[in-house]
Formats: sequence, structure tokens, C-alpha cells
Amino acid sequence: MKDLSLEEILKILDEKYPFVPHTNAGRLYSTVRRMKAEEEFDIPINMRSGHAVAVSSCKSANEMSEEEWHDFYSALCQELKNRYPELYTQIFGADKDN
Repeated sequence: MKDLSLEEILKILDEKYPFVPHTNAGRLYSTVRRMKAEEEFDIPINMRSGHAVAVSSCKSANEMSEEEWHDFYSALCQELKNRYPELYTQIFGADKDN
């Protein structure tokens, strides 16, 4: 690879190791948005999406008790608000406090 130009190396990297457009911001935003909608539709917790997993308990969101789910959801909302306030505002508006 030493005899390749920088452009050629970058092209190889783009082909072999492409960037995946999934970001922490996108994952967190979509998770909070989905959990909010599930709560608003009053879907039983065991029927809600289980793709979000709490590190502390190793439980997926659909395996939690009501209290665990709300604590987890609140923590995710707070993280979204702190790290990505513009995305938080898209879901909750400017005046919502969590």
C-alpha cells in the first residue's frame, strides 16, 4: 500500500470500511420518540419495543416493570436533552422538562 496515492488509499477505505450513517444521536432520538409514542398509545410494556436495553439491569425495555420502564425512559430523555437539545426539542417542544 505504500506505493498507492492517498486518494487511492482513501478510495479503498471507502469501499472496504464505509461509514455507516447511524449515530448515537439518531439512535437515541429514535428510541425516545418511539418510547414516547408507545406510552401515549398506552401499549402494555411487554408489547412495546424491546430494542433499548438498560446497561444497569441488562433488561430490554419490554421486560421492565412499569417503574423501571419510566425511570429508563426518563434517563434517556434527559440524555437526549443534555447531549442533543435540538433533537429533544423536536420531540417535546421547547417548554417540556423531563
